[in-house]
Amino acid sequence: MEYDRIYSIRKGEYFADALKRAGKDFIPTNCIINKLLPGLGATHCELTAPRKSIIIEPNVPVIESKARVHKNALAVYKGVSIRQIADFLETNREKDYKLLTTPEGFNKIKEAMQTVDIDMYTECFILFDECEKLVQDVHYRDSIREPMNDFFRFQNKALISATPIVPEKDSRFDGFMRILIQPDYVYRQKLKLITTNNVLETLQEVIEAKRGTVCIFCNSIDSIDSFYRLIPELSNACTFCSEDGQYKLWKGNRRKKSMMITELERYNFFTSRFYSAVDILCKNPPHVIFVSDLYGAAQSVIDPATEAIQIIGRFRGGVNSVTHIASIRPELECMSSSEIDHWIQGASTIFNGWKAQLTRTTNIGERTLLQEAIGENSYLPYLDENGKPDSFLIANFYEKEQVKRLYTSADLLHLAYEQTGYFVFSHEERLMPVSDNERMAIQHRLAKKKRAELIVRKLEEMEKMSRATDKKIQKRYQRMLMNLITSTADRYIYDCFCRFGAKFVREADYNENKLRTALNVSSEHTIKKSGQMRTYIQRAFPVGAEISVQEAKSMLRQVYKKMGLNTGRGITTKELEQYAEIENSRNREARMIKILKHK
Repeated sequence: MEYDRIYSIRKGEYFADALKRAGKDFIPTNCIINKLLPGLGATHCELTAPRKSIIIEPNVPVIESKARVHKNALAVYKGVSIRQIADFLETNREKDYKLLTTPEGFNKIKEAMQTVDIDMYTECFILFDECEKLVQDVHYRDSIREPMNDFFRFQNKALISATPIVPEKDSRFDGFMRILIQPDYVYRQKLKLITTNNVLETLQEVIEAKRGTVCIFCNSIDSIDSFYRLIPELSNACTFCSEDGQYKLWKGNRRKKSMMITELERYNFFTSRFYSAVDILCKNPPHVIFVSDLYGAAQSVIDPATEAIQIIGRFRGGVNSVTHIASIRPELECMSSSEIDHWIQGASTIFNGWKAQLTRTTNIGERTLLQEAIGENSYLPYLDENGKPDSFLIANFYEKEQVKRLYTSADLLHLAYEQTGYFVFSHEERLMPVSDNERMAIQHRLAKKKRAELIVRKLEEMEKMSRATDKKIQKRYQRMLMNLITSTADRYIYDCFCRFGAKFVREADYNENKLRTALNVSSEHTIKKSGQMRTYIQRAFPVGAEISVQEAKSMLRQVYKKMGLNTGRGITTKELEQYAEIENSRNREARMIKILKHK
Protein backbone atom coordinates (compact mmCIF):
# COMPACT_ATOMS: atom_id res chain seq x y z
CA MET A 1 0.00 0.00 0.00
CA GLU A 2 1.31 3.46 -0.91
CA TYR A 3 0.68 6.26 1.62
CA ASP A 4 -0.56 9.82 1.14
CA ARG A 5 0.42 10.90 4.68
CA ILE A 6 2.91 9.57 7.25
CA TYR A 7 2.52 10.62 10.90
CA SER A 8 5.37 9.76 13.28
CA ILE A 9 4.85 8.31 16.74
CA ARG A 10 7.44 8.32 19.54
CA LYS A 11 8.20 5.59 22.04
CA GLY A 12 5.68 5.68 24.90
CA GLU A 13 3.18 7.74 22.89
CA TYR A 14 -0.36 6.73 21.97
CA PHE A 15 -2.22 7.01 18.68
CA ALA A 16 -3.94 10.24 19.80
CA ASP A 17 -0.52 11.87 20.42
CA ALA A 18 0.58 11.18 16.84
CA LEU A 19 -2.67 12.67 15.50
CA LYS A 20 -2.34 15.83 17.61
CA ARG A 21 1.21 16.43 16.42
CA ALA A 22 -0.13 16.16 12.85
CA GLY A 23 -2.76 18.78 13.69
CA LYS A 24 -5.67 16.35 14.05
CA ASP A 25 -7.88 16.32 17.15
CA PHE A 26 -9.34 12.94 16.25
CA ILE A 27 -9.40 10.35 13.46
CA PRO A 28 -9.82 12.12 10.09
CA THR A 29 -12.56 11.11 7.66
CA ASN A 30 -12.38 9.16 4.40
CA CYS A 31 -9.11 7.47 5.25
CA ILE A 32 -7.53 4.05 5.66
CA ILE A 33 -5.08 4.11 8.57
CA ASN A 34 -2.22 1.68 9.03
CA LYS A 35 -1.20 2.18 12.66
CA LEU A 36 1.56 -0.43 12.10
CA LEU A 37 1.74 -1.40 15.79
CA PRO A 38 -1.17 -2.95 17.72
CA GLY A 39 -2.02 -1.58 21.14
CA LEU A 40 -1.58 2.14 20.41
CA GLY A 41 -5.04 3.02 21.74
CA ALA A 42 -6.70 3.87 18.41
CA THR A 43 -10.11 2.56 19.50
CA HIS A 44 -9.75 4.40 22.82
CA CYS A 45 -9.02 7.55 20.81
CA GLU A 46 -12.41 7.29 19.08
CA LEU A 47 -14.23 6.25 22.26
CA THR A 48 -13.10 9.49 23.92
CA ALA A 49 -13.52 11.73 20.84
CA PRO A 50 -16.14 14.51 21.28
CA ARG A 51 -18.56 13.17 18.65
CA LYS A 52 -21.16 10.46 18.18
CA SER A 53 -19.61 7.26 16.86
CA ILE A 54 -20.39 3.79 15.58
CA ILE A 55 -17.38 1.49 15.99
CA ILE A 56 -17.46 -1.87 14.23
CA GLU A 57 -15.27 -4.57 15.80
CA PRO A 58 -14.84 -8.09 14.37
CA ASN A 59 -15.75 -10.06 17.51
CA VAL A 60 -17.83 -9.89 20.69
CA PRO A 61 -15.09 -10.10 23.39
CA VAL A 62 -13.51 -6.75 22.52
CA ILE A 63 -16.91 -5.03 22.28
CA GLU A 64 -17.94 -6.08 25.77
CA SER A 65 -14.59 -5.24 27.35
CA LYS A 66 -14.41 -1.74 25.84
CA ALA A 67 -18.08 -0.86 26.48
CA ARG A 68 -17.66 -1.74 30.17
CA VAL A 69 -14.95 0.86 30.76
CA HIS A 70 -16.32 3.77 28.71
CA LYS A 71 -19.32 5.90 29.68
CA ASN A 72 -22.08 6.57 27.17
CA ALA A 73 -21.12 3.34 25.33
CA LEU A 74 -23.36 0.42 24.38
CA ALA A 75 -22.17 -2.99 23.16
CA VAL A 76 -24.40 -4.38 20.40
CA TYR A 77 -24.28 -8.09 19.57
CA LYS A 78 -26.50 -11.17 19.63
CA GLY A 79 -29.14 -10.82 22.35
CA VAL A 80 -29.21 -7.01 22.39
CA SER A 81 -32.58 -5.89 20.98
CA ILE A 82 -33.46 -2.98 18.69
CA ARG A 83 -35.62 -1.63 21.53
CA GLN A 84 -32.62 -1.59 23.90
CA ILE A 85 -30.55 0.32 21.34
CA ALA A 86 -33.39 2.79 20.70
CA ASP A 87 -33.80 3.40 24.45
CA PHE A 88 -30.04 4.00 24.76
CA LEU A 89 -30.14 6.51 21.89
CA GLU A 90 -33.11 8.36 23.42
CA THR A 91 -31.39 8.58 26.80
CA ASN A 92 -28.05 9.72 25.34
CA ARG A 93 -29.29 11.78 22.39
CA GLU A 94 -27.53 14.96 23.60
CA LYS A 95 -24.31 13.15 24.57
CA ASP A 96 -21.36 11.90 22.53
CA TYR A 97 -22.65 8.33 22.57
CA LYS A 98 -20.62 5.39 21.30
CA LEU A 99 -22.13 2.27 19.76
CA LEU A 100 -19.74 -0.68 19.59
CA THR A 101 -21.04 -3.47 17.39
CA THR A 102 -20.16 -6.60 15.51
CA PRO A 103 -20.81 -6.42 11.75
CA GLU A 104 -23.85 -8.64 12.34
CA GLY A 105 -25.26 -6.17 14.89
CA PHE A 106 -25.04 -3.16 12.57
CA ASN A 107 -28.51 -3.61 11.02
CA LYS A 108 -30.06 -3.45 14.50
CA ILE A 109 -28.39 -0.06 15.01
CA LYS A 110 -29.70 1.05 11.62
CA GLU A 111 -33.27 0.09 12.53
CA ALA A 112 -32.99 1.67 15.99
CA MET A 113 -31.75 4.94 14.43
CA GLN A 114 -34.77 4.97 12.13
CA THR A 115 -37.07 4.25 15.09
CA VAL A 116 -35.87 7.34 17.00
CA ASP A 117 -35.59 9.46 13.83
CA ILE A 118 -31.79 9.94 13.80
CA ASP A 119 -29.96 10.31 10.47
CA MET A 120 -26.90 8.25 11.34
CA TYR A 121 -25.21 9.04 8.01
CA THR A 122 -24.78 12.70 8.96
CA GLU A 123 -24.82 12.52 12.77
CA CYS A 124 -22.33 9.69 13.40
CA PHE A 125 -18.72 8.96 12.55
CA ILE A 126 -18.26 5.28 11.60
CA LEU A 127 -15.00 3.42 12.22
CA PHE A 128 -14.29 -0.12 11.02
CA ASP A 129 -11.58 -1.47 13.33
CA GLU A 130 -9.28 -4.38 12.37
CA CYS A 131 -10.48 -3.86 8.79
CA GLU A 132 -8.38 -6.72 7.36
CA LYS A 133 -11.07 -9.05 8.72
CA LEU A 134 -13.41 -7.79 5.97
CA VAL A 135 -11.18 -9.61 3.51
CA GLN A 136 -9.77 -12.45 5.63
CA ASP A 137 -13.03 -13.73 7.16
CA VAL A 138 -15.64 -13.06 4.47
CA HIS A 139 -15.36 -16.54 2.87
CA TYR A 140 -16.84 -18.21 5.97
CA ARG A 141 -18.56 -15.22 7.57
CA ASP A 142 -20.54 -13.56 4.81
CA SER A 143 -22.32 -11.25 7.25
CA ILE A 144 -19.06 -9.41 8.08
CA ARG A 145 -19.45 -7.23 4.96
CA GLU A 146 -23.13 -6.38 5.59
CA PRO A 147 -22.38 -2.84 6.89
CA MET A 148 -20.18 -1.89 3.92
CA ASN A 149 -22.88 -0.60 1.56
CA ASP A 150 -24.06 1.69 4.37
CA PHE A 151 -20.47 2.52 5.34
CA PHE A 152 -19.90 4.47 2.12
CA ARG A 153 -23.07 6.54 2.73
CA PHE A 154 -21.64 8.08 5.93
CA GLN A 155 -20.25 11.60 5.59
CA ASN A 156 -17.52 10.78 8.14
CA LYS A 157 -15.90 7.36 8.00
CA ALA A 158 -12.58 5.54 8.32
CA LEU A 159 -10.99 2.09 8.39
CA ILE A 160 -8.09 1.27 10.69
CA SER A 161 -5.79 -1.59 11.61
CA ALA A 162 -2.19 -2.42 12.42
CA THR A 163 -2.38 -4.71 9.37
CA PRO A 164 -4.99 -3.28 6.97
CA ILE A 165 -6.11 -5.08 3.83
CA VAL A 166 -8.62 -3.46 1.47
CA PRO A 167 -9.78 -4.61 -1.98
CA GLU A 168 -7.55 -2.52 -4.24
CA LYS A 169 -9.89 -3.09 -7.20
CA ASP A 170 -12.90 -1.60 -5.35
CA SER A 171 -13.41 1.87 -6.85
CA ARG A 172 -15.37 2.99 -3.76
CA PHE A 173 -12.02 3.37 -1.96
CA ASP A 174 -10.50 5.55 -4.70
CA GLY A 175 -10.99 8.84 -2.84
CA PHE A 176 -9.70 7.52 0.49
CA MET A 177 -6.46 8.89 1.94
CA ARG A 178 -3.90 6.24 3.01
CA ILE A 179 -2.24 7.20 6.32
CA LEU A 180 0.71 5.44 8.00
CA ILE A 181 1.51 5.85 11.70
CA GLN A 182 5.30 5.36 11.61
CA PRO A 183 7.26 4.72 14.85
CA ASP A 184 10.49 6.74 15.08
CA TYR A 185 12.09 3.98 17.20
CA VAL A 186 13.06 0.32 16.80
CA TYR A 187 9.97 -1.78 17.47
CA ARG A 188 10.80 -5.23 16.11
CA GLN A 189 9.75 -8.39 17.97
CA LYS A 190 11.92 -11.50 18.36
CA LEU A 191 10.36 -14.66 16.91
CA LYS A 192 11.56 -18.22 16.40
CA LEU A 193 10.17 -20.06 13.37
CA ILE A 194 10.31 -23.86 13.61
CA THR A 195 9.34 -25.70 10.43
CA THR A 196 8.73 -29.38 11.06
CA ASN A 197 7.14 -32.54 9.72
CA ASN A 198 5.79 -33.37 13.21
CA VAL A 199 3.85 -30.52 14.84
CA LEU A 200 2.65 -32.72 17.70
CA GLU A 201 6.11 -33.71 18.93
CA THR A 202 7.59 -30.26 18.30
CA LEU A 203 4.80 -28.57 20.30
CA GLN A 204 5.41 -30.94 23.20
CA GLU A 205 9.14 -30.23 23.17
CA VAL A 206 8.60 -26.46 22.96
CA ILE A 207 6.11 -26.26 25.86
CA GLU A 208 8.32 -28.46 28.04
CA ALA A 209 11.09 -25.87 27.68
CA LYS A 210 8.85 -22.97 28.78
CA ARG A 211 8.35 -21.77 32.34
CA GLY A 212 5.32 -19.69 33.21
CA THR A 213 2.12 -19.01 31.27
CA VAL A 214 1.90 -20.37 27.72
CA CYS A 215 -0.64 -19.06 25.17
CA ILE A 216 -1.09 -21.23 22.07
CA PHE A 217 -2.90 -19.83 19.02
CA CYS A 218 -4.34 -22.44 16.66
CA ASN A 219 -7.34 -21.98 14.39
CA SER A 220 -8.54 -25.59 14.50
CA ILE A 221 -10.63 -27.12 17.27
CA ASP A 222 -9.85 -30.61 15.90
CA SER A 223 -6.10 -29.95 16.19
CA ILE A 224 -6.55 -28.52 19.69
CA ASP A 225 -8.55 -31.59 20.70
CA SER A 226 -5.81 -33.91 19.42
CA PHE A 227 -3.18 -31.93 21.37
CA TYR A 228 -5.32 -32.36 24.50
CA ARG A 229 -5.46 -36.11 23.98
CA LEU A 230 -1.87 -36.73 22.97
CA ILE A 231 0.13 -34.24 25.05
CA PRO A 232 -0.29 -34.99 28.79
CA GLU A 233 0.85 -31.50 29.89
CA LEU A 234 -2.13 -29.98 28.07
CA SER A 235 -4.85 -32.10 29.70
CA ASN A 236 -5.81 -29.19 32.00
CA ALA A 237 -5.40 -26.40 29.43
CA CYS A 238 -8.22 -23.95 28.78
CA THR A 239 -9.50 -23.14 25.29
CA PHE A 240 -10.94 -19.73 24.43
CA CYS A 241 -13.11 -20.21 21.36
CA SER A 242 -16.52 -19.70 19.76
CA GLU A 243 -19.77 -21.33 20.89
CA ASP A 244 -19.45 -23.98 18.16
CA GLY A 245 -15.90 -24.77 19.27
CA GLN A 246 -17.08 -25.04 22.87
CA TYR A 247 -19.64 -27.67 21.86
CA LYS A 248 -16.98 -29.78 20.11
CA LEU A 249 -14.78 -29.65 23.20
CA TRP A 250 -17.75 -30.30 25.50
CA LYS A 251 -18.22 -33.61 23.71
CA GLY A 252 -14.65 -34.41 24.78
CA ASN A 253 -16.06 -34.28 28.34
CA ARG A 254 -12.93 -33.04 30.09
CA ARG A 255 -12.07 -29.78 28.39
CA LYS A 256 -12.00 -26.36 30.04
CA LYS A 257 -13.35 -23.79 27.60
CA SER A 258 -14.69 -20.25 27.47
CA MET A 259 -16.06 -17.73 24.96
CA MET A 260 -14.73 -14.84 27.06
CA ILE A 261 -11.20 -14.35 28.33
CA THR A 262 -11.11 -15.06 32.04
CA GLU A 263 -8.07 -15.68 34.23
CA LEU A 264 -5.47 -17.62 32.28
CA GLU A 265 -4.36 -21.16 33.12
CA ARG A 266 -0.79 -22.47 32.85
CA TYR A 267 -1.56 -23.50 29.25
CA ASN A 268 -4.17 -21.72 27.12
CA PHE A 269 -5.46 -22.22 23.58
CA PHE A 270 -6.99 -19.43 21.48
CA THR A 271 -8.81 -19.75 18.16
CA SER A 272 -8.93 -17.03 15.49
CA ARG A 273 -11.67 -14.94 17.13
CA PHE A 274 -8.95 -13.86 19.61
CA TYR A 275 -6.27 -13.07 17.02
CA SER A 276 -7.16 -9.37 16.86
CA ALA A 277 -8.82 -6.45 18.69
CA VAL A 278 -9.29 -8.06 22.13
CA ASP A 279 -6.87 -7.43 25.03
CA ILE A 280 -5.48 -10.50 26.82
CA LEU A 281 -4.41 -9.66 30.35
CA CYS A 282 -1.64 -11.69 31.96
CA LYS A 283 0.15 -11.10 35.28
CA ASN A 284 3.51 -11.79 33.66
CA PRO A 285 4.46 -11.69 29.97
CA PRO A 286 3.52 -15.12 28.55
CA HIS A 287 5.23 -17.40 26.08
CA VAL A 288 3.26 -17.18 22.82
CA ILE A 289 3.14 -20.09 20.37
CA PHE A 290 1.49 -20.08 16.93
CA VAL A 291 0.61 -23.52 15.56
CA SER A 292 0.05 -24.10 11.84
CA ASP A 293 -0.88 -27.79 11.58
CA LEU A 294 -1.12 -28.18 7.79
CA TYR A 295 -1.70 -31.95 7.80
CA GLY A 296 -4.23 -31.85 10.62
CA ALA A 297 -6.06 -28.68 9.50
CA ALA A 298 -5.14 -26.59 6.45
CA GLN A 299 -7.15 -23.65 7.85
CA SER A 300 -4.61 -23.27 10.67
CA VAL A 301 -2.23 -21.26 8.47
CA ILE A 302 -1.19 -17.96 10.05
CA ASP A 303 -0.37 -14.94 7.90
CA PRO A 304 2.98 -13.43 9.03
CA ALA A 305 2.00 -10.01 7.66
CA THR A 306 -1.29 -9.72 9.56
CA GLU A 307 -2.30 -12.41 12.07
CA ALA A 308 1.17 -12.93 13.58
CA ILE A 309 1.47 -9.19 14.26
CA GLN A 310 -2.10 -8.91 15.57
CA ILE A 311 -1.71 -11.84 17.99
CA ILE A 312 1.36 -10.32 19.64
CA GLY A 313 -0.55 -7.05 19.98
CA ARG A 314 -3.17 -8.74 22.19
CA PHE A 315 -0.73 -8.71 25.12
CA ARG A 316 -0.55 -5.13 26.36
CA GLY A 317 2.11 -6.08 28.93
CA GLY A 318 4.36 -7.60 26.27
CA VAL A 319 5.40 -11.20 25.68
CA ASN A 320 8.22 -13.38 27.01
CA SER A 321 8.89 -15.22 23.75
CA VAL A 322 7.20 -15.94 20.42
CA THR A 323 7.49 -19.25 18.56
CA HIS A 324 5.77 -20.28 15.33
CA ILE A 325 5.56 -24.06 14.79
CA ALA A 326 4.56 -24.83 11.21
CA SER A 327 4.37 -27.90 9.03
CA ILE A 328 5.26 -27.47 5.35
CA ARG A 329 3.22 -29.11 2.56
CA PRO A 330 4.99 -28.83 -0.81
CA GLU A 331 2.03 -30.53 -2.53
CA LEU A 332 -0.55 -28.08 -1.13
CA GLU A 333 -2.68 -26.82 -4.01
CA CYS A 334 -2.67 -23.04 -4.40
CA MET A 335 -2.92 -20.48 -7.18
CA SER A 336 -0.69 -17.54 -8.03
CA SER A 337 -2.14 -14.04 -8.50
CA SER A 338 -1.86 -14.31 -12.29
CA GLU A 339 -3.61 -17.70 -12.23
CA ILE A 340 -6.44 -16.19 -10.18
CA ASP A 341 -6.65 -13.28 -12.65
CA HIS A 342 -7.07 -15.73 -15.52
CA TRP A 343 -9.53 -17.89 -13.57
CA ILE A 344 -11.78 -14.93 -12.70
CA GLN A 345 -11.60 -13.55 -16.23
CA GLY A 346 -12.49 -16.92 -17.76
CA ALA A 347 -15.24 -17.68 -15.23
CA SER A 348 -16.75 -14.22 -15.70
CA THR A 349 -16.78 -14.59 -19.50
CA ILE A 350 -18.51 -17.98 -19.36
CA PHE A 351 -20.98 -16.92 -16.64
CA ASN A 352 -22.01 -13.73 -18.44
CA GLY A 353 -22.24 -15.71 -21.69
CA TRP A 354 -24.69 -18.11 -20.04
CA LYS A 355 -26.82 -15.21 -18.83
CA ALA A 356 -26.82 -13.57 -22.27
CA GLN A 357 -27.69 -16.86 -23.94
CA LEU A 358 -30.55 -17.38 -21.49
CA THR A 359 -32.13 -14.06 -22.49
CA ARG A 360 -31.94 -15.00 -26.18
CA THR A 361 -33.21 -18.57 -26.22
CA THR A 362 -36.80 -19.82 -25.96
CA ASN A 363 -35.90 -23.52 -26.17
CA ILE A 364 -37.02 -25.22 -22.93
CA GLY A 365 -34.08 -27.64 -22.90
CA GLU A 366 -31.52 -24.87 -23.37
CA ARG A 367 -33.18 -22.69 -20.75
CA THR A 368 -33.31 -25.53 -18.21
CA LEU A 369 -29.63 -26.40 -18.57
CA LEU A 370 -28.55 -22.75 -18.58
CA GLN A 371 -30.58 -22.02 -15.43
CA GLU A 372 -29.01 -25.04 -13.73
CA ALA A 373 -25.51 -23.89 -14.72
CA ILE A 374 -26.15 -20.29 -13.62
CA GLY A 375 -27.69 -21.42 -10.32
CA GLU A 376 -24.85 -23.70 -9.24
CA ASN A 377 -21.22 -23.15 -10.24
CA SER A 378 -17.84 -22.33 -8.69
CA TYR A 379 -18.00 -18.64 -9.71
CA LEU A 380 -21.08 -17.92 -7.56
CA PRO A 381 -19.13 -17.69 -4.25
CA TYR A 382 -17.45 -14.53 -5.59
CA LEU A 383 -20.68 -12.71 -6.48
CA ASP A 384 -22.88 -10.49 -4.32
CA GLU A 385 -26.65 -10.84 -3.84
CA ASN A 386 -27.19 -8.97 -7.13
CA GLY A 387 -25.01 -11.36 -9.12
CA LYS A 388 -22.16 -8.84 -9.44
CA PRO A 389 -18.49 -9.54 -8.56
CA ASP A 390 -17.94 -8.79 -4.86
CA SER A 391 -14.64 -6.99 -4.24
CA PHE A 392 -14.23 -8.39 -0.70
CA LEU A 393 -14.88 -12.00 -1.72
CA ILE A 394 -12.47 -11.70 -4.65
CA ALA A 395 -9.80 -10.04 -2.46
CA ASN A 396 -10.26 -12.92 0.00
CA PHE A 397 -9.59 -15.39 -2.85
CA TYR A 398 -6.24 -13.71 -3.58
CA GLU A 399 -5.30 -13.40 0.10
CA LYS A 400 -6.13 -17.02 0.99
CA GLU A 401 -4.16 -18.45 -1.92
CA GLN A 402 -1.21 -16.15 -1.22
CA VAL A 403 -1.01 -17.28 2.43
CA LYS A 404 -1.46 -20.96 1.55
CA ARG A 405 1.44 -20.70 -0.89
CA LEU A 406 3.78 -19.64 1.95
CA TYR A 407 3.31 -23.08 3.53
CA THR A 408 4.51 -24.99 0.46
CA SER A 409 8.13 -24.03 1.24
CA ALA A 410 10.06 -23.16 4.40
CA ASP A 411 11.97 -20.58 2.36
CA LEU A 412 8.76 -18.78 1.34
CA LEU A 413 7.50 -18.66 4.94
CA HIS A 414 10.92 -17.45 6.10
CA LEU A 415 10.89 -14.71 3.44
CA ALA A 416 7.35 -13.63 4.35
CA TYR A 417 8.43 -13.00 7.95
CA GLU A 418 11.49 -11.14 6.74
CA GLN A 419 9.43 -8.86 4.49
CA THR A 420 7.10 -7.72 7.27
CA GLY A 421 9.91 -5.66 8.83
CA TYR A 422 8.24 -6.38 12.18
CA PHE A 423 10.27 -9.38 13.34
CA VAL A 424 13.82 -10.22 14.31
CA PHE A 425 13.67 -13.94 13.85
CA SER A 426 15.58 -17.17 13.70
CA HIS A 427 14.60 -20.28 11.76
CA GLU A 428 15.10 -23.92 12.75
CA GLU A 429 14.09 -26.97 10.73
CA ARG A 430 13.12 -29.84 13.04
CA LEU A 431 12.55 -33.11 11.15
CA MET A 432 11.36 -36.30 12.88
CA PRO A 433 11.48 -39.97 11.78
CA VAL A 434 7.67 -40.12 12.00
CA SER A 435 5.75 -37.24 10.43
CA ASP A 436 2.26 -36.01 11.36
CA ASN A 437 0.99 -37.33 8.04
CA GLU A 438 2.45 -40.81 8.68
CA ARG A 439 1.16 -40.88 12.26
CA MET A 440 -2.38 -39.99 11.13
CA ALA A 441 -2.20 -42.54 8.29
CA ILE A 442 -1.22 -45.27 10.77
CA GLN A 443 -3.92 -44.29 13.26
CA HIS A 444 -6.82 -43.56 10.91
CA ARG A 445 -6.36 -44.21 7.20
CA LEU A 446 -4.32 -47.29 6.30
CA ALA A 447 -5.57 -50.86 5.92
CA LYS A 448 -4.20 -53.31 8.51
CA LYS A 449 -1.31 -54.74 6.47
CA LYS A 450 -0.25 -51.38 4.98
CA ARG A 451 -0.32 -49.98 8.51
CA ALA A 452 1.93 -52.79 9.78
CA GLU A 453 4.37 -52.29 6.90
CA LEU A 454 4.68 -48.57 7.66
CA ILE A 455 5.17 -49.23 11.40
CA VAL A 456 8.07 -51.62 10.69
CA ARG A 457 9.63 -49.12 8.28
CA LYS A 458 9.40 -46.37 10.90
CA LEU A 459 10.85 -48.64 13.61
CA GLU A 460 13.84 -49.27 11.33
CA GLU A 461 14.32 -45.52 10.83
CA MET A 462 14.10 -44.97 14.61
CA GLU A 463 16.61 -47.70 15.55
CA LYS A 464 19.54 -45.33 15.91
CA MET A 465 17.41 -43.00 18.02
CA SER A 466 16.41 -45.90 20.32
CA ARG A 467 20.07 -46.44 21.25
CA ALA A 468 20.85 -42.76 21.86
CA THR A 469 22.24 -41.83 25.28
CA ASP A 470 21.13 -38.19 25.02
CA LYS A 471 18.15 -37.79 27.37
CA LYS A 472 16.28 -35.39 25.07
CA ILE A 473 16.56 -37.73 22.09
CA GLN A 474 15.56 -40.72 24.22
CA LYS A 475 12.52 -38.81 25.48
CA ARG A 476 11.56 -37.90 21.90
CA TYR A 477 11.95 -41.57 20.90
CA GLN A 478 9.68 -42.79 23.71
CA ARG A 479 6.97 -40.26 22.86
CA MET A 480 7.07 -41.05 19.16
CA LEU A 481 6.94 -44.75 19.96
CA MET A 482 3.86 -44.19 22.13
CA ASN A 483 2.07 -42.47 19.24
CA LEU A 484 3.21 -45.16 16.79
CA ILE A 485 2.30 -48.24 18.85
CA THR A 486 -1.37 -47.77 19.75
CA SER A 487 -2.91 -51.27 19.68
CA THR A 488 -2.14 -54.77 20.94
CA ALA A 489 -1.33 -55.88 17.37
CA ASP A 490 1.15 -52.99 17.11
CA ARG A 491 2.74 -54.15 20.35
CA TYR A 492 3.32 -57.63 18.92
CA ILE A 493 5.00 -56.05 15.88
CA TYR A 494 7.20 -53.91 18.11
CA ASP A 495 8.17 -56.75 20.47
CA CYS A 496 9.01 -59.09 17.55
CA PHE A 497 10.96 -56.31 15.85
CA CYS A 498 13.03 -55.80 19.03
CA ARG A 499 13.62 -59.54 19.62
CA PHE A 500 13.87 -60.97 16.11
CA GLY A 501 14.31 -58.02 13.73
CA ALA A 502 12.38 -56.49 10.84
CA LYS A 503 13.10 -59.39 8.47
CA PHE A 504 11.31 -61.84 10.79
CA VAL A 505 8.21 -59.62 11.02
CA ARG A 506 8.06 -59.29 7.22
CA GLU A 507 8.54 -63.05 6.69
CA ALA A 508 5.66 -63.64 9.14
CA ASP A 509 3.65 -61.42 6.77
CA TYR A 510 2.72 -59.23 9.77
CA ASN A 511 0.28 -61.97 10.88
CA GLU A 512 -0.86 -61.31 14.45
CA ASN A 513 -1.22 -65.01 15.38
CA LYS A 514 2.27 -65.85 14.08
CA LEU A 515 3.80 -62.93 15.94
CA ARG A 516 1.95 -63.78 19.15
CA THR A 517 3.05 -67.42 18.90
CA ALA A 518 6.65 -66.31 18.39
CA LEU A 519 6.42 -64.21 21.52
CA ASN A 520 4.56 -66.98 23.37
CA VAL A 521 2.05 -64.53 24.79
CA SER A 522 -1.68 -64.84 25.44
CA SER A 523 -4.39 -62.89 23.66
CA GLU A 524 -5.66 -59.63 25.18
CA HIS A 525 -8.88 -61.35 26.25
CA THR A 526 -6.95 -64.10 28.08
CA ILE A 527 -4.68 -61.57 29.80
CA LYS A 528 -7.64 -59.54 31.07
CA LYS A 529 -9.23 -62.71 32.51
CA SER A 530 -6.03 -63.86 34.21
CA GLY A 531 -5.52 -64.07 37.97
CA GLN A 532 -2.50 -61.78 37.73
CA MET A 533 -4.63 -59.05 36.15
CA ARG A 534 -7.24 -59.46 38.90
CA THR A 535 -4.51 -59.15 41.57
CA TYR A 536 -3.10 -55.98 40.01
CA ILE A 537 -6.59 -54.44 39.80
CA GLN A 538 -7.41 -55.26 43.45
CA ARG A 539 -4.14 -53.69 44.62
CA ALA A 540 -4.67 -50.55 42.56
CA PHE A 541 -8.38 -50.19 43.42
CA PRO A 542 -9.00 -51.32 47.05
CA VAL A 543 -12.58 -51.64 48.36
CA GLY A 544 -13.86 -48.30 49.66
CA ALA A 545 -11.52 -46.19 47.51
CA GLU A 546 -13.10 -43.00 46.10
CA ILE A 547 -11.26 -41.52 43.14
CA SER A 548 -11.96 -39.25 40.18
CA VAL A 549 -12.80 -40.81 36.82
CA GLN A 550 -9.70 -39.17 35.34
CA GLU A 551 -7.46 -40.67 38.03
CA ALA A 552 -9.11 -44.09 37.64
CA LYS A 553 -8.39 -44.09 33.91
CA SER A 554 -4.75 -43.20 34.56
CA MET A 555 -4.38 -46.00 37.14
CA LEU A 556 -6.07 -48.52 34.84
CA ARG A 557 -3.72 -47.50 32.04
CA GLN A 558 -0.73 -48.21 34.33
CA VAL A 559 -2.07 -51.69 35.14
CA TYR A 560 -2.58 -52.44 31.43
CA LYS A 561 0.94 -51.25 30.72
CA LYS A 562 2.36 -53.66 33.33
CA MET A 563 0.47 -56.50 31.66
CA GLY A 564 1.73 -55.58 28.19
CA LEU A 565 -1.65 -54.46 26.88
CA ASN A 566 -2.45 -51.57 24.54
CA THR A 567 -2.57 -48.26 26.42
CA GLY A 568 -2.82 -45.95 23.40
CA ARG A 569 -6.55 -46.39 22.80
CA GLY A 570 -9.30 -44.74 24.84
CA ILE A 571 -9.74 -46.38 28.26
CA THR A 572 -13.00 -46.05 30.23
CA THR A 573 -13.94 -46.83 33.83
CA LYS A 574 -16.58 -49.21 32.42
CA GLU A 575 -13.72 -51.70 32.02
CA LEU A 576 -13.31 -51.76 35.82
CA GLU A 577 -16.75 -53.35 36.12
CA GLN A 578 -15.21 -56.68 35.01
CA TYR A 579 -13.34 -56.73 38.32
CA ALA A 580 -15.38 -54.72 40.83
CA GLU A 581 -18.77 -53.25 41.60
CA ILE A 582 -18.53 -49.47 41.35
CA GLU A 583 -20.73 -46.52 42.23
CA ASN A 584 -20.69 -43.36 40.07
CA SER A 585 -21.16 -39.87 41.51
CA ARG A 586 -20.19 -36.25 40.89
CA ASN A 587 -18.80 -33.56 43.17
CA ARG A 588 -18.17 -29.88 42.39
CA GLU A 589 -14.91 -30.56 40.63
CA ALA A 590 -15.20 -33.90 38.82
CA ARG A 591 -17.02 -37.16 38.18
CA MET A 592 -16.10 -39.75 40.83
CA ILE A 593 -16.25 -43.53 41.31
CA LYS A 594 -16.29 -45.61 44.52
CA ILE A 595 -15.14 -49.26 44.70
CA LEU A 596 -17.92 -51.16 46.53
CA LYS A 597 -16.54 -54.72 46.32
CA HIS A 598 -14.30 -56.91 44.19
CA LYS A 599 -15.77 -59.63 41.97
